[in-house]
Amino acid sequence: MKLFSSTPGKPPTPTPPAAAVTKAAVQVPPPAPSGVNPQVHHVELGSGEGGGKLWIDQAYRFKGALIVAGWCTADAELNLLSASDTLQGRRVAVPRPDVASHFTLPSGEGLGFVLVAHAEPGTTVRLGWEMRRDGQHGSSDPLRFTTKVPTAGADLAVLGPALGLLALTQKPHSPGWLDLIARAPVATSPCRTAKGFLEGSAACDTTREGVVVGWVVNTPGTVVWLEDDTGRTYPLTQAFRRFRQDVHDAVGQEFGHASRDAGFIVRVRGLKAGSKLQLKAVAETGVHVLSEISCSTLPLDPVGAARWLFAVGTPLADMHRRVPQIDEPLLGPLIARRQAVWDELPLEGRALGQLPAEPAVSVIVPLYGRIDFVEHQLIEFSRDPGFQQQAELIYVIDDPKLLDSFPALAESLHRLYRLPMRWVWGSVNRGFSGANNLGVRVARAPRLMFLNSDAFPQRPGWLKPLLDVLDRHPRIGAVGPRLTFADGAIQHAGMEFMRREELGVWVNHHPFMGLDPLLDPHAGLTRLPAITGACLAMRRADFERIGGWDTGYLIGDFEDSDLCLKLRAEGLDIAYLPDVQLTHLERQSFKLLGQDEFRTRVVLYNAVRHQTRWAGLIDQPVAPAPLDA
Repeated sequence: MKLFSSTPGKPPTPTPPAAAVTKAAVQVPPPAPSGVNPQVHHVELGSGEGGGKLWIDQAYRFKGALIVAGWCTADAELNLLSASDTLQGRRVAVPRPDVASHFTLPSGEGLGFVLVAHAEPGTTVRLGWEMRRDGQHGSSDPLRFTTKVPTAGADLAVLGPALGLLALTQKPHSPGWLDLIARAPVATSPCRTAKGFLEGSAACDTTREGVVVGWVVNTPGTVVWLEDDTGRTYPLTQAFRRFRQDVHDAVGQEFGHASRDAGFIVRVRGLKAGSKLQLKAVAETGVHVLSEISCSTLPLDPVGAARWLFAVGTPLADMHRRVPQIDEPLLGPLIARRQAVWDELPLEGRALGQLPAEPAVSVIVPLYGRIDFVEHQLIEFSRDPGFQQQAELIYVIDDPKLLDSFPALAESLHRLYRLPMRWVWGSVNRGFSGANNLGVRVARAPRLMFLNSDAFPQRPGWLKPLLDVLDRHPRIGAVGPRLTFADGAIQHAGMEFMRREELGVWVNHHPFMGLDPLLDPHAGLTRLPAITGACLAMRRADFERIGGWDTGYLIGDFEDSDLCLKLRAEGLDIAYLPDVQLTHLERQSFKLLGQDEFRTRVVLYNAVRHQTRWAGLIDQPVAPAPLDA
């Protein structure tokens, strides 16, 4: 390691490795007869016990910061002076075993120093000292600074952990900061200003989106970040932070209020599965590695990825903040990627019987999980002459497990009830919205009726009144009937949007659920904020104008209200017709997905997406208003 500079203007003397330094290699040049210049000659500080020598190895200006590195064997306080003022700065001690060896001192600890301070360009700066033993003080001639900071070798080693201190003078993740962090040595001592741990990490190589989970606490002035094995850094400034009682209990006494929001979940762009991630901190003692983890693979399947993400504990009351920050940016591209190939997939299907040549309405029924309700529907449809004359019945298989059984069942039921129908399979599960859109692709009628497989008309002639509403009211974009439970109580008499303040979301609310139909306050055709998609009629032209059902929701929920809000955004009304009534067993097939905590978080995910899409419309009240039938 270099101890003394050569005379200015001459090439520098080669510096031997620290382990090979001898007394001859550190021959002290004689003091200069004029001035005190520790950049050219050593300076004698004091005498006897506590006295010693002072030398400056390097002096740099770096983006507004001053860096002075050297060694001092005297018991003295060192600082940088501007005129008569002491510059505010920091000092880092650097071990100098070479100096200790030359001067036969017991230890090199604390002999090296690096001073870092700030000064305006052009400021004259001197090195000052004060002897601790007798208080004598002095200062050097004005220092000469260079702007070229070393990048390698012994010159860089002289700066030691002060490179980390110097990095604290730069804006985190700026080019200057990145340059210093890359050069700074990793500290071997424990970090006293930050603690943290990485608990999980996953990334999708297809979308290059990832997520990292863990906790970290740090004191003000300490910068923490993530870094992969290529040296790329990721800030934690955009992390979703959360309270962790376990962390607060462990380090709260040491870090105080800083431990309140220790837990973090951060979305990381460009992260690669299989890479190694480190949680790092930079403090006065240098760069510290707090924790490291290998990045696992995030499933390409959106539901599988959601299960991984939603397993990261977050209070339900905080999910509305987390979803737009973390979950939707990760899951949205996976959902879009899955759907990008749908139009290219082959369709499979068959028409059974002679369907109407020019149907007035296409009745589209998605099938998922269960097919035992189909016969109950066909019984009701076959008793309805109007249905047989007007409707094109289309069953959309949306579950690969049904593909082996439903075609044979459809053949059998067609022979039994003699009701023409068509079924179609789109090669993959597409969800409620995707199945409905697929049904429209093969439909031929100018009007569409979307019907759940567990919804059954209570009497013949139910279709015509709903279609008549669309014919007579061009400003109505969608119309739906009353739905009741099997026991006759109201299940659906229109929907409204209700704010759940404790969860921070707007939800779909059925205000009259469970009441006797006689208590339904709506008499005749009524304008409402939204209706359910379990039984909804609309014009095909309006369907195509709004782009159909939105397929961006996870598994389900809010798709029907989203469709209604699309129509309302086009200036169309949503209508409810209580004169028509169906029995609805309320999402029996959908309940196969479960009602656990994962399902609850799916609902919250979709609620946040829904209210984000329709901010400014969802919170506008729509008072029920009668419409001329």
